Formats: sequence, C-alpha cells, structure tokens
Amino acid sequence: MSGLIDNLCRIAAVSACVILVGMVAFILVEIVLRSFFDASTYVLDEFVGYGVAVMTFLSFSLALRDGVFIRVNLVTANLGTKARQVLEIVSCAVGTCLFGFIAFYLGRLVLRNFDRGVVSNSIAEVPLWIPQSFVFLGLMLLVIQFASLTVKYASGAPVVDRHEEL
Repeated sequence: MSGLIDNLCRIAAVSACVILVGMVAFILVEIVLRSFFDASTYVLDEFVGYGVAVMTFLSFSLALRDGVFIRVNLVTANLGTKARQVLEIVSCAVGTCLFGFIAFYLGRLVLRNFDRGVVSNSIAEVPLWIPQSFVFLGLMLLVIQFASLTVKYASGAPVVDRHEEL
C-alpha cells in the first residue's frame, strides 16, 4: 500500500513540474505577443494563478513523505527518540484530520460548482471545478500520506527528517 501511495505522490509531483514548465512557456508566449505583436492572451494571470495553486497542492504529499514539508523543529530537535516518535504520530494523526476536514469542504465546493456550472469572471470563462478538482486531488493525496505516515510511525518505523541531514 505504501508503494502505491508513494507512486501516486511521485506522479503528482511530476505533474506539478510539468505545470511549472507549462506556466513558464505560457509566460514566454505572452512576453513575445506583447513585445512584438502588440497582442495578448488576456488570461495569463488567471491561468498562472491556477497553475501555482495546483502545482503547490500536488507537491505537498511528496514533500511530506520526504520529510521536507513545512515543520517547526524547535520542539522535536530537543526530544528523545521515543518522545519524538509519539509526537510525530500525534502530529500526523492531527494532520490527517485537519486536512481531511479541509478536503471534505473543498470537495463539496467542487461538486457545487460543477452542478451549478460556475465559471471564472474572465474572458476564458473557465469552469471553476476544473482547477479546484486538481487542488482537491492534491489535498486528498496529502491526507492519504498523513494517514500512511501515522500508521507507519505507529508501527515503529523511524521518523524521517531531512533537516537533520543538512
């Protein structure tokens, strides 16, 4: 099961990289259009905004798995191995619940926007459920990763912290 979760997280992270490359290409196209042709796509800001949001959420689960997710090590750096293990189990369980709660309500928003046909207030009129679905997917992968780490640490696996290696 852990291997499947890791593979999904890698696919999400690679997708985030592809989105980043696409955003850079889109920005370059917009620069060329504005500089040489006095034209614009008129949707650059909107699409790059969607790209940043989707890219960020798709990369969260792999960052968590690799131990480089946003952390405050002030407390954990001074704990013994057993106390740190317990704190990580509790933290991952709380993360599972917190992000699961957020994902639940984002999922409801995505479904509501899909049902109602809500679109963006721009010339592109992008159905909002599309970018929101990718953010929801990233959140769900994060919840699954938190749950997986909770079980893993509760089973006695060592805590991964890349900051100690730096």
